[in-house]
Amino acid sequence: MERQIITKSPVTLAPREREIFDCLIIGMKTSEIAKKLELKPNTISTIKKVIFRKLNINSSMELYKIAMQNHLVKI
Repeated sequence: MERQIITKSPVTLAPREREIFDCLIIGMKTSEIAKKLELKPNTISTIKKVIFRKLNINSSMELYKIAMQNHLVKI
């Protein structure tokens, strides 16, 4: 079962979205993620937009904040 990410309401990311989410919260750039996952940078950008829309956020800082609130990153 997928672990939900809690924002104002629970959100479940698809496995590929979660994989990219995890890369984003450790500070990887789009090009780095694309290389790691063997995808095109445009594909990563599109999935990133989907993640932001699902989480109702507009910035990487908000993404990191959500990750911290859900104990998905270590300080």
